[in-house]
Amino acid sequence: MNRLEATMLRACGTRAVLALVMVAASAAGARADDLLNPKQGVFNEDWMLIELDGQKVGYGHSQMTRAGDDITTTNLMSIVLKRAGAEVAIKVLQTTKETVGGSVLAFSSRLDASAQSLYKQGRVADGKVHLSARQFDQEMTSEHSFPADAKMSWGALRTQHEKGYAPGTTYTIQIYEPMFSENAAIPVETTIGDKEEIEVEGKKFQVIRTTQNMLGMNTTAWLDDERNIVRTELPMMGIPMVMVRTSRERALAEFSPPEFFMPTTIPSPRPINRERAQSIEFVLRLKDTSVAMPPIPATGMQTPGDADGKTAKLTVSRQNHVALADVSPQSFGDDMRPYLAPNAIINSDDPAVQEMARQARGDAKSPYAIADRLRKYVTDVIDEKNLDVGFATASEVCRNKAGDCSEHAVLLAALGRASGLPARVVTGLVYVPIFGGSDHIFGFHMWTQFRIGDTWVDFDAAQHESDCNPTHIAFNVSSLEGAGLGQIAIDLINVIGNLELEIASIQPDSAQPATE
Repeated sequence: MNRLEATMLRACGTRAVLALVMVAASAAGARADDLLNPKQGVFNEDWMLIELDGQKVGYGHSQMTRAGDDITTTNLMSIVLKRAGAEVAIKVLQTTKETVGGSVLAFSSRLDASAQSLYKQGRVADGKVHLSARQFDQEMTSEHSFPADAKMSWGALRTQHEKGYAPGTTYTIQIYEPMFSENAAIPVETTIGDKEEIEVEGKKFQVIRTTQNMLGMNTTAWLDDERNIVRTELPMMGIPMVMVRTSRERALAEFSPPEFFMPTTIPSPRPINRERAQSIEFVLRLKDTSVAMPPIPATGMQTPGDADGKTAKLTVSRQNHVALADVSPQSFGDDMRPYLAPNAIINSDDPAVQEMARQARGDAKSPYAIADRLRKYVTDVIDEKNLDVGFATASEVCRNKAGDCSEHAVLLAALGRASGLPARVVTGLVYVPIFGGSDHIFGFHMWTQFRIGDTWVDFDAAQHESDCNPTHIAFNVSSLEGAGLGQIAIDLINVIGNLELEIASIQPDSAQPATE
């Protein structure tokens, strides 16, 4: 195993799942103050201790303030985890401005998941949401229809207060979270349960149990008699995440982050010779059958087979790169627009990215030759292969030349779009013979696909592969338009930490066992 391979794997859905966590937390509960007409000034403030599998991973802080007829809410979530020993820090600060009646006026967010912060802000007027994202003095703007009846932090809490807390009450709130999706709301169904007693930090509370179902993910929040959230439980990568109400001092106390990546890897049933393997038949099974297997996408390499919601069969085969090399340049229709246009993460309109694309493709003319040149360039130009980058934009990777598989995938996609090639990213699994002290595992990974002719073709800059080996199992493909994290989170939330893998066959037979 080379140095590149040792740093290529990552839990690439972490940022997407974190967005899902933030939505669940913001919709969980409210205080018993008069939320139809709260007092002027600060009327709600909470500190939360965040634990993963019983170990502290961070904290949350929220505050609501009224000034005149406007409500400003700030939500901060800070998490630090270890990925094969490297610390990964992700911090999200969101501010929303809403009317007392719950209508959204404006919002902003700052994401710190790498060396350079990504800023996003928006305002809502005349049924439209006007968005801008900024990094490295590069600004990108977009406009969408604001989802009807969508709420943000304050509006969600107000609605919950209006619906009441009688056992058996059920209602749905449409939540708008631009980090999750810029152009759609997320339906969150809440059910009010019975009163019960729980213990939090050595104290007993009489609480109301509430459950929230969001895109198939169930969250439980317990509210005390004043409707403060005292405890929230939700799944994250197959491990229970718990948030408990605490003091500022306990929330900010130092801690040693736990390892979270290695427990999400999946043992391979047998060694695989990746260089020789041409085609592999897989069977995927969920260990927890109370949740559903996401639909397995069909790609140029991957052909889904039988599936029953808990088990899925698929075949992954190498693509014919000799034939692809003969494909001529072509024009593309509107269906390829999301894969050619820049967005906040794949910001291919950045002049620095465009200049890098010109250098990388050189005198290559055919689509395949361009794609191959770009892949080799990205493999080499990211010279600091590390696991401590959370999720960087193409602009940042272009300048800092550091990161793991997601940084390779995003930069390669941006260079492709800057060169006129439709590009998207893939999240899924890939096999490595040795990683983090374990032998023969599958780990969550991200790579790139280019549209060449009428086929999406896989390229993996992190693994040094233009002709990708058939251990690449795709769970999601995305243009990353409009943040693009929503569907990634949906497709990964039930499988990370909850998957078993069977290899039904490998072709040719000489690809097993491996000789690596």
